[in-house]
Amino acid sequence: MKTFETIFNQSVITMPALLLIGIVLLIYSNSFNADWHLDDKANIVNNKSVHIENLMPPSIWQTFYASPLQSDKPSRPLAYLSFGINWLISKDNTFGYHVTNLALHIATAITLYFLVLRLLFIVHWYDENKKNLILSIALLSAILWAIHPIHTQAVTYIVQRMAVMGAFFYVLAMLFYVKARTAETAQKQLIYILLCGLWFLCGFGSKENAVMLPFALVLVEWVFFQKGRTDFFRWPITWVVAAGLAAVAIASVFIATGGTPIETMQGWYGSRPFTLEERLMTQPRVVMGYLSQIFYPLPERFSIAHDIAISKNLFNPWTTLPSIAGIVSLIVLAFFLAKRFPLLSFAVLFFFLNHAIESSIFPIELVFEHRNYLPSLFLFLPIAAALYKLLEKYKKDNIFVHGLLAVAMIVMITAVGLSTYTRNFAWATEKSLWADAAQKAPNSIRPLVTLGINLAWQDNPSQSDYEFALMLFRRALDLPETVRRTEKVEILGNIAGVYSKMGKDEKAIQTYREALEIDQSFLKNRSDMINSLIVTGNFEEAARHARYLVNQRPKNHNYLSMKGFILLWQDRPDAAIDYFQQALANGPHRPSLLLNTGVALTRMESRENGRWFLQQAFKRSRGDLLPMLALIENRARAGDPDQATAYARNAVARFPAPVIYNRLENAGTDYRAAPISPEYIEPFIKNELKRSISRNK
Repeated sequence: MKTFETIFNQSVITMPALLLIGIVLLIYSNSFNADWHLDDKANIVNNKSVHIENLMPPSIWQTFYASPLQSDKPSRPLAYLSFGINWLISKDNTFGYHVTNLALHIATAITLYFLVLRLLFIVHWYDENKKNLILSIALLSAILWAIHPIHTQAVTYIVQRMAVMGAFFYVLAMLFYVKARTAETAQKQLIYILLCGLWFLCGFGSKENAVMLPFALVLVEWVFFQKGRTDFFRWPITWVVAAGLAAVAIASVFIATGGTPIETMQGWYGSRPFTLEERLMTQPRVVMGYLSQIFYPLPERFSIAHDIAISKNLFNPWTTLPSIAGIVSLIVLAFFLAKRFPLLSFAVLFFFLNHAIESSIFPIELVFEHRNYLPSLFLFLPIAAALYKLLEKYKKDNIFVHGLLAVAMIVMITAVGLSTYTRNFAWATEKSLWADAAQKAPNSIRPLVTLGINLAWQDNPSQSDYEFALMLFRRALDLPETVRRTEKVEILGNIAGVYSKMGKDEKAIQTYREALEIDQSFLKNRSDMINSLIVTGNFEEAARHARYLVNQRPKNHNYLSMKGFILLWQDRPDAAIDYFQQALANGPHRPSLLLNTGVALTRMESRENGRWFLQQAFKRSRGDLLPMLALIENRARAGDPDQATAYARNAVARFPAPVIYNRLENAGTDYRAAPISPEYIEPFIKNELKRSISRNK
């Protein structure tokens, strides 16, 4: 009996693989410059742990602890390491990240192609003369999977490389398991099994849902090697293996969550708008929705957000019970049809098996399309097999029908590819992505809020941008679905933030107060409100709120600095300096903090120390005017007119006179910056301006 390697040598399988690469590159050719989105910023752009400067062991180890959600232990270390390498090469330029994501996607598709070849070889439907048929089925199934638009959320959305890497190592481990089971020697078997275990660990190190791999291998064993034999489940060893796999899965969840699954779920469900029971009833509808997207892949059916009503009971919405019944029926049928239709059975069971984590009890977001990247790997295998069997049949019986089927297959590939190409345009910018989502999911809060944030906090927003953002936020507050308390206070905070950016600080303060009435513990709103209170000169109320923040987070350098700044404006430099020193000890030495510290020390008559901090502020702020004016005041108070004159001369040389005088005139009312005393500064500025005019004459 000939082996797989003797029939499918390297030259035979290479050309189809190259065709697969070319098609995927063409379909994704418009995705390389897509912007950062959603969790990209927290996980990559603003994540200092992946901003490495070399590949030395300490830098690599640093990326293993890069997860913003659980930085106290390694989490998805291989995925974060890959982000670190990208950052090392191209910093925040998205092009390199997209190239890496697509390369991993292509690698996954090629590995899938090789695995399907071996699985089809194991199914003894085909003899050696069917080699081309097996190649065609494997290639078509891999192409349909690789170019499907539902995967743009995993491939084009940079941070979901985690899903791509997890699936790549998962399918690679499956390939080596199959190679081990068909190996000719015990030595090869051992090597392949060890490699299978290594890829399993790599998959788990990329994303936790790879923990389902051992169960998938049992499924491969039952469907392809045991030919769907029902007595397979009567073997004691089967249940021993199943118990061992369950223990591995539970232990992995413990590792991933850092506590018991029940503790984790209790903490997470407290901030979700659904209960465990509601999620379990809703997810069957979500999964059936995924299947409808997969088999009816129009571009308008895909979005970063979806309107999904939570199932309150089995009859509300009415689709709840039919969805549950449909999934149970598909799983039962797949078990019973495993002997007659192994490809169909395997595809169905694999799909639901790999939705078992993200579409079950864990209280994560209800819907995300990237969760189908791994489960859908084999869904197109039975479709490809059926199409090619029909082509073979009608090639002999009816050449006209054969031609129609061939054309239909080309049209199907083209249509699916165009859908993906079209979908990638939505990923171009944050604005385009969330505008698309707001149109497709009008009752979803996230698109409205995110689009509003992008409009109001973009570079140089217009008045109409602010007004439109406010409209989006108000619309989000008025959605028919009950808004979670945390969502409501966040939206109110965004509304207040827009008012503040528009210069309407009194309105901003009023809105922040409304938000704090709902949730006193939401610290960001309180912090932002303090800024508006400072701008309006309401230092007494600002001080009370700053005291609350410091009590809640005594080592937060932002809160400490804010409290010191308020005290400085209240003419209490001795009290302010204590907070500034704590802020310097607990956080970065920003120019504003150094400036404030220098001003406080100057007013405490610690002039030389104050001068040092002001000089540091001047250097780090790249020569801003305010530190220079503060240095003039420092030297004037210290009785050093020569040095004050030198600083004044530098200021006059660097800045136009109107800019300097405008800053001095507003010194008593511009509460956004450290207080300065014009009476100490103006004489030196005037003298230098007169000298400058005289010299120019």
